[in-house]
Amino acid sequence: RTLASASMLSRLSYLGLLLLLIVNPYVQGAPWVFYLWPLPLIIFLPGIISGKSLSLIWMCCVVLLYFYIAVDNLAGSSPNPIDQAELIATITLFVSSVVWVRCQQLLNPLTE
Repeated sequence: RTLASASMLSRLSYLGLLLLLIVNPYVQGAPWVFYLWPLPLIIFLPGIISGKSLSLIWMCCVVLLYFYIAVDNLAGSSPNPIDQAELIATITLFVSSVVWVRCQQLLNPLTE
């Protein structure tokens, strides 16, 4: 039950974070290069879909970079609600992915 909940929450927060990373530059009127910001996260899409532990672990490392950027944006002079949503999405994605990986390891200790 925890495994199913963690996997569903990870997938939803992953998609939510991708959506926020695409919408945020548009709302703020950023240059086109900022639309490339979600690309490192998109690399992990096959691993998220298949639920591979190694992909989830590496994705957590990349999500920490997005966490740093969200905190930096919130500490800036003009934070917006999308920055707050990005912070919540990164925390949710990180925690749910760690729980998902741990549940997988407890159920199948010899698989990746």
